[in-house]
Amino acid sequence: MFLLFLALFEGEFLLLGVDAGSWGRGSTGIAYPTTGFKNPASSLVLEPCLYFTGSRMFGNLANVLSGGINLRQKDYGLGVHFVFHSVGDIYDTRDSWNDTDGDGYPDPGEELYDDLNGVFSAREGAIFADYSKWMGNFSVGIGLKFIYRRIYDATAVGAGVDLGIIYQMEEYAIGATIKDITTSPIFWEGGTNHIPPSYELGIGFNKKIGKVPVLMEINLIQDEYGFNSHLGIEFGINDWLKLRAGFINDQVTTGCGIRKPPFLVDYALNLHPDLLMSHKVSLFFKL
Repeated sequence: MFLLFLALFEGEFLLLGVDAGSWGRGSTGIAYPTTGFKNPASSLVLEPCLYFTGSRMFGNLANVLSGGINLRQKDYGLGVHFVFHSVGDIYDTRDSWNDTDGDGYPDPGEELYDDLNGVFSAREGAIFADYSKWMGNFSVGIGLKFIYRRIYDATAVGAGVDLGIIYQMEEYAIGATIKDITTSPIFWEGGTNHIPPSYELGIGFNKKIGKVPVLMEINLIQDEYGFNSHLGIEFGINDWLKLRAGFINDQVTTGCGIRKPPFLVDYALNLHPDLLMSHKVSLFFKL
């Protein structure tokens, strides 16, 4: 049953690869990206850098490592990124009841046992490569991703394509993406699942209100699960400190960033209404 649950959410672990700067302001970053995870057109509007993020999600439920490199020239940008997600100590309860009808689900009247059949783990990883180019004042990008999954003794591989665009003015920006435009196939031994396309729009501003630099962004996302909204805000306290807050639907996020060139350290905290807290720490090195 757990294996079926995970298979229904083929692409969800990819969302966990965002860095602490993005996560702290509501996991926004389609119009004002912090790394290439949110928008494949990011590499032209970001500074060249190396980055690494460590995450502990929902208490100790899952651990996520991600990172990458962003490079750019005058007319084009390149990015390579990775994410690795692991969940350990998953209880194996598949044979913990008297499954008289053989449907694989506990039904009324089927006796449940207290003993377990051990534990197993799930591992998921992906590598992204994106290329962006100026088309007038627009940064237009394409991203390729390669996915590997292992759940208990079942493995799968897959691939997909993302498209993105960013237009940044002096104080305002707009961005949009189509993720998994190819309905990214995930090939399991027993069949093939697909990640349906999702459509994302980001709108924001970055300007001084009084003497305080303020960045605010809203992301609107339409995918197979419905409509989602992310909202984030960032305040520049001084040249080296930023404070952030946001919402991922009904989840509250907050965080901070400390800049000491060529390094940048970000921290973010996620408060989920039903699960334990999540933490992210990111380290950037400007090239």
